[in-house]
Amino acid sequence: MLRIHNTAGRQLEDFEPREAGRVGMYVCGLTVYNDLHMGHARSYVAFDVIRRWLIHSGYDVTYIQNHTDVDDKIIAAAAEQGIKPEKLAERFIERTSADLRQLNILEPTQSPRATTHIDEMIALVDNLVAKGHAYVTEPAPGALAPDVYFHVPSAAGMFGTLKGQSIDEMEAGARVAVDPRKRHPADFALWKGAKPGEPQWESPWGPGRPGWHIECSAMSMRYLGEQFDIHGGGSDLIFPHHESEILQSQCRTGKFPWVRYWLHCGFLTINREKMSKSLGNFFTLREVLERYPAMVIRFYLVNAHYRTPIDYSETQLTEAAAAYERLTGTLHRYRDAKTDAEKSDTSTVPESLAAAIASCRIDFAKAMDDDFNTREALAALFKLAREANRHAPSGLASETRQMIVELFEELGGEVLGLFQTLAPEGLADVEVEALIAQREEARQAKEWAEADMIRDQLTTEGIEVQDTPEGPRWRRR
Repeated sequence: MLRIHNTAGRQLEDFEPREAGRVGMYVCGLTVYNDLHMGHARSYVAFDVIRRWLIHSGYDVTYIQNHTDVDDKIIAAAAEQGIKPEKLAERFIERTSADLRQLNILEPTQSPRATTHIDEMIALVDNLVAKGHAYVTEPAPGALAPDVYFHVPSAAGMFGTLKGQSIDEMEAGARVAVDPRKRHPADFALWKGAKPGEPQWESPWGPGRPGWHIECSAMSMRYLGEQFDIHGGGSDLIFPHHESEILQSQCRTGKFPWVRYWLHCGFLTINREKMSKSLGNFFTLREVLERYPAMVIRFYLVNAHYRTPIDYSETQLTEAAAAYERLTGTLHRYRDAKTDAEKSDTSTVPESLAAAIASCRIDFAKAMDDDFNTREALAALFKLAREANRHAPSGLASETRQMIVELFEELGGEVLGLFQTLAPEGLADVEVEALIAQREEARQAKEWAEADMIRDQLTTEGIEVQDTPEGPRWRRR
């Protein structure tokens, strides 16, 4: 039985979706004004694995991950670069989407953009105003139209679903700007009156654009309905973003709970401080990819429970690279081996190896059903690898080798996303083989400079070459 730590209940709970066999899942996407950093990568890898395990467990998963493509940060960054906000957003949607593909993250079922769902947001805000949960303010200084704020005390009984604190217990102004136009310090913007030169849309309150929180409520309900199963994001989104989503969504629908399970990923830190763009203490994924293969980075992030903070360090990444190489080394040895001529395909499976194969599947499933404990799931794969390495693959029947390969590819590949070969964007297989043949000719002719040059070219293309007594072998990193 799958058990999930629900932030709303602050405990492990049995997972029971609203509809048997189907899961609706929404994960807050990026505000696209810069490249994604390693903290973002940590979160999206975690939720990708969660999604993969749900699929592996037999669920039909609808996975929604949005793009916030209109926002104060986008407007400011575009102004600084002298380009239009929509052009800047488009650039980083393309770049961050490519980065996520590098990490072997499955494409969302839908990737809605805020700017294509303005009508839904306006309708949602209008409904909250009509019900008395929101109010129209005076225009902000320099604005062309008024703002609309959600009045938090109007939904006081729902406040603190995730934080477990009442309005009075929350420190006013801790994550929200104090504004004299607000009726209460905790009130938050649903709609912002436009300022000259900013992106804007017509609304019942004049030209403006949506507030941040309203975007996810509108888009999640558009694709998953007024109630759904899982809402995920980083721990930094618990307050005010997710608390605000709960208030405005439940006041709009009158249905409780709006989301059955809230999942939040632990921070990626540097020197125990959260990695973030606002603090300037971050490494972009692209910077780290210059030093480590994408699958090593994914392994590094998967080798920790999703709720556990990770303190980023080059030492840990180097250790992750060595551990990943050990695991993949076992897989490739078994995948590439040939059966000895004297061995029959009906040969008996060694008892210890048969037991390791059986326990690996059991232990892996037990770990993943325990709130997606990927660290323990990886431990199950390493335990199998250690036993497999005690045997010469060529001395085993082909069925036995295939059983081990398929287990690695199923659990490590399909579920953890570590061993699947991504569609090559560079050299095709035939081109790789041709270059390796050229390199072998150069080596035979003792033209070492040319051989090294070809190897460097292959390395740049993400191709790892191993020289063995049987000849060169290669694989994509």
